Order: sequence, then C-alpha cells, then structure tokens
Amino acid sequence: MSMLINANNVKYSHLDNSSFSMTIKKFNLNKGDRLLIHGESGLGKSTFLNLISGAVQAKEGKIEILGSDISTMSSHNKDKFRGSHFGVVFQTFNLLPYLSVEKNILMGLVFSKRKKNKVSNINSEIKHLMKSLSLDYEEFKNRKSFELSIGQQQRVAVARALIGKPEIILADEPTSALDINNQEIFLNLLFASLNQKEQGLIMVSHSKNISKNFTDIKNITDICELNNV
Repeated sequence: MSMLINANNVKYSHLDNSSFSMTIKKFNLNKGDRLLIHGESGLGKSTFLNLISGAVQAKEGKIEILGSDISTMSSHNKDKFRGSHFGVVFQTFNLLPYLSVEKNILMGLVFSKRKKNKVSNINSEIKHLMKSLSLDYEEFKNRKSFELSIGQQQRVAVARALIGKPEIILADEPTSALDINNQEIFLNLLFASLNQKEQGLIMVSHSKNISKNFTDIKNITDICELNNV
C-alpha cells in the first residue's frame, strides 16, 4: 500500500469559536511524499495536522491512515494508533528539560509497542539517528536537553520523532527559530534521515522559502476551505 493518508469531505470547527471552520474535500499523502504546507500564521496549519492525525475530532467526513478509518475510533484507540504510526516534531520541541538526550529520544517509543518491536537494537538505533542528525553520541547522550542549543534541541526532537520508523512524520513550524543558513542545514539533515521509500513527511511553515527538496508545495488554502472571519 503506497497511500498513507486519505481524507475525504472532512469538516471541523472549534467548539469555542464558531467563526473558525475547516473543510478538507480531498487530501492524500503517499509513501515518499515530502509535502510543505505554507501560509500565514493563524490560518489553521497546526489544526490541519491535528485533524489528519486524529488529535482533534472531525465533525464529518472520513480520514483513513494506512487503510484504517480513524474517524470511527475511540479517543483511546486513536491515541494508540497515532503513537504507533506518526512521529511529530513540535514547534517548541516539547523535550523534557532534565532528561538526557538519550532518554528524550527514547520517549518516542514509550507509547507504542509496535515501534519498540520495529527496533531490533535500541542503542544502535539511537546512535544511528544521532549520527544522521550530526549529534555525536558519546558527546551528547548524557546531556540534559536544557543544556543544548536551539539547533541541537531541534535535532533531538527529530530523532525522537523518527525512532521506531513511523510511517508518517509531521513537522509543525520546526524551522521558525532558526536563521536561513541553519534552516537549510536542518532540512538537509532531516531529509537525509528519512526513509525515502517508506515514510511520508508533512511540514507546515509560515514561509515557502524553505521549499528545497520537497516533492510538493501547497498553500493551506489549496488544501482546505477556511472560515476564520
């Protein structure tokens, strides 16, 4: 199966803000896709990621992930499913400040037996991910995340998202705190770390100036009908 995400006629609106609504008539993501979604802040890019991953509930429509309809799952089952098949890089990284780099990366396996079972040697996998992201294992493995630079924290967050080989990687404004040169360095490291045939990536950004290496670039308004008046 090459299709990772298939969403049709999905409708969503904030419970506490009836002036915002989002409709996704049709959206697909396939293995190997590298999609950049850009648009101004406040348009709903993060909401889109939360919607297609099942973190928020659609009012109508169907969202299939790897052939499974998450629209009909209970909240508990959606959480388990998302933990097994998604890796997420948050804008603020969400690292635990007093845990070591190694333990922060391991947090990517905590909620998924499936991911754990896909890693035959956890130590080797962590070393591989850190090397691919230009983090020396011996130098950084025991450092607390609060001791790291922003760029180093970002790479640890990517390693946590990639461990266990999730099929879908979501990245929410991961380059917003970096200058142009470091944005390019980070993106090159991220793309080099992905399995080019098996994993799909969706990155959202307020800018389309980071479009190099993406297979597709869309404005959020190309994907969703939005009402945020």
